[in-house]
Amino acid sequence: MRIAIDCRLIGQSGIGTYIVNIVRHIIDVPDTDFVLIGNKEILAPYAGRKNCTIIDCRHKSFTLKELFRFPTKAVNRCDAFFTPNFNIPLGIKVPIFCTIHDVVFFDIEGICSTMGKLIRWVYMKRALTISKAVFTVSRFSMQRIKALFRYNGNMFVLHNGISQELKDFRAAQAQQTKTKDDYLVYLGNLKKYKGIKDLIAAYRKAQADKDFHSKLFIIGRIDSRSRDEELISMMEQHDENIRFVTDADNQQVFQLLAGAKALVSPSHYEGFGIPPLEAMYLGTPALVSDIPTHREVYEDTPALFFHVGDVDDLAEKLLHLPTENCQVDDIAEERYNFQKTACQAMQTISDLLS
Repeated sequence: MRIAIDCRLIGQSGIGTYIVNIVRHIIDVPDTDFVLIGNKEILAPYAGRKNCTIIDCRHKSFTLKELFRFPTKAVNRCDAFFTPNFNIPLGIKVPIFCTIHDVVFFDIEGICSTMGKLIRWVYMKRALTISKAVFTVSRFSMQRIKALFRYNGNMFVLHNGISQELKDFRAAQAQQTKTKDDYLVYLGNLKKYKGIKDLIAAYRKAQADKDFHSKLFIIGRIDSRSRDEELISMMEQHDENIRFVTDADNQQVFQLLAGAKALVSPSHYEGFGIPPLEAMYLGTPALVSDIPTHREVYEDTPALFFHVGDVDDLAEKLLHLPTENCQVDDIAEERYNFQKTACQAMQTISDLLS
């Protein structure tokens, strides 16, 4: 069997992390060849493998160049095409297996224009129509996709997991003395629906308690497509106890996670929501909003829940954080494991092609 994989997002966060960790394991499937499409320099580690062919393609997602200049001839010489997103170039004739991580642009108002929403609707509807099967990352996302698009085709949940880079980091830190500093961490994109303003308001309420001295690190990048002017204004206000970190690399992020008193995820919406899992994997307690996705992913973990959007409840939880480590090794191994996710993807593709 020969599978073409769209790898253009490798090197970026979010979907890029998802696809690089799947590719890392999927290429070990026996009796299968792979055509990896993306930046040849980023894909160089796979160039020496006999079962991998690299095709250089750097056209950005959701562009005309992608639609019309993608290497479809090479794809059509394969048995299937696997993409980590729902932007599918024109001219692909082999069975398509696409991934839709969430439908946030339709579930949350105001994060893109009406035209932007329409374009995404057309892309997603087309992906659902022409794909042999659709993958997503949680039961919540699957339910929302099916409800919004009245989709009754093949759909499978492929969970996120702990990245190999994070596993390597923890292994390298294993012999060092572990200490927790008195600071909290938020990790994620700085988007309107992520609840960052709730967190800042709750943090300032907690500061009124004389025994609360924790600093707050807000780690993430501003999405230029969905700028939150109110949040940007907050970032410009000087507060020595709140630090916005917008330029950290993965190793710096891991260091901040490992040393934090707790991670807080106040999001109003997630397709999966990986930072709490990463934090607990490093022994850092996680405080998460009780949105459906968090309930699904973290219900049987040591994560502590608060009522989404409830500043008072969040402030109270910040004052009474758990102090013990919160390892989730068994759950990460058995359920949120990219090796198992990759095997599940290949097994599904193989079954549907046969």
